[in-house]
Amino acid sequence: MLRNTAYLVISSDAIGSGDGVFEIRHDLEVESQLDKSYLVGNFGTLIQEAARYVPDQVPIASDTVPERRQGYSVDAGGGTWGGTLTFTTGLEDVRWGDGSGGTGAGNETKTDASGEGVHPLTRLQVLQYWAANTLTDSRGQARIHVGEWTDGSLQDYRDGERVSVDAGVYGRPIPVAIVNVEPRRQQDEPSNMTGTIQYRRTQVVDELLDDVSDWIGNIASEAEDIASGNSTEAFPDA
Repeated sequence: MLRNTAYLVISSDAIGSGDGVFEIRHDLEVESQLDKSYLVGNFGTLIQEAARYVPDQVPIASDTVPERRQGYSVDAGGGTWGGTLTFTTGLEDVRWGDGSGGTGAGNETKTDASGEGVHPLTRLQVLQYWAANTLTDSRGQARIHVGEWTDGSLQDYRDGERVSVDAGVYGRPIPVAIVNVEPRRQQDEPSNMTGTIQYRRTQVVDELLDDVSDWIGNIASEAEDIASGNSTEAFPDA
């Protein structure tokens, strides 16, 4: 598992010469939030009151009179699960991009700012460039390795050095949709910058996304034909 390091890995056919790997470990803070949406939640209190006053019409699974303001809930699996990675980047030696520029200051490219001595503003801008120019959705282009969610392919930083680690108990990284990447300069430490990556976990379903993309493309094409007067669709007279 990864105890002290998290990695954001982004794959893109549009930019970069390989995967963008972002090694995040300096002042790393990991936050995770699970919000469940219920098919029947607070509305269940109305069912409870109906069961209280017209029990013959609203059967319940108990002979006990239901207590007030304690409704029934039905969990259909809805909701969101996501989190944030907050970190500081300065001049430390880290992997930061696709490796196209070599390592260290003076070797930066649009898609890489790896190595020691690279200015933190450059690092954060390279990260934002990857996030802005990559589609991150249920096709699995972005993954986060953190804690037990890793496949063992990336190293942890322990006692001042990188060490190889085994895969976590889940055996894979988390596929995510990137929501926000925000850099902030610290006034008291101008050589460092703080960054926050906000993400949502996502299912990986290649075929479904391709179908949705085709459907959206067909709608856009038809709308363009209608606007230009070239549509073959028949519409009733007003």
